[in-house]
Amino acid sequence: MMYKSLSRIATTLFVAHLTTTYALTTDITTPLPYYVGIISGYGSTTWRQLVPKTNQHSVAMAMSTPTHVDEGGIIWGLFGGYEFSKTFAIEGSYTHYPSARVYFDPTSLFTFEHGLTEFTTSTEALSISGKLMMPFRQTALRIFSSVGAAALHRHDVVTNRLRLSPTFGVGINYPITQRIFLEAGITYTGGYGESELDPAEDYVPFLYAGFLHIAWRL
Repeated sequence: MMYKSLSRIATTLFVAHLTTTYALTTDITTPLPYYVGIISGYGSTTWRQLVPKTNQHSVAMAMSTPTHVDEGGIIWGLFGGYEFSKTFAIEGSYTHYPSARVYFDPTSLFTFEHGLTEFTTSTEALSISGKLMMPFRQTALRIFSSVGAAALHRHDVVTNRLRLSPTFGVGINYPITQRIFLEAGITYTGGYGESELDPAEDYVPFLYAGFLHIAWRL
């Protein structure tokens, strides 16, 4: 659902961008196009999606799926980019998501195969995106949407796995000074899952986050 909502928002902003900003041919360059910054905020993986709903619990489900998951917390990372104009930028970022603790029934297939009833798993994302920005009325505030690709890295005692996935974001951008600006918004990154007896073995979690960026122009 979040994937579809972000896709609609990104598409709407993209169309609006084409119709309102590409027509401008003067005064659109950025004097200090390079920027770097830090990322913070709240984010989570989606291991909880593997846990059956209460009305779907059964002995058969407990044999293959987690019984409980603890996840979510502070994200951190770095980002940088280049603004080709006041309305378009290319941006790369690294984001570390909070670790998740995944629990299984002692009689589960996962415990039988791995000898574990619980494990901690970590996920990080390295992404590159195109960012479209629109000025909000006659203010310095800009609304943006971003679309790109992310290399997801899941690592724990069970597996060390990479996955290339799409990533989407929307937010606002506001300059504090000529060299410093702030951003706030949300991102969603696709993951991977299979319908199998031990879904935790190959699962790469979907990611979502509410972020705050602070950046410096170089």
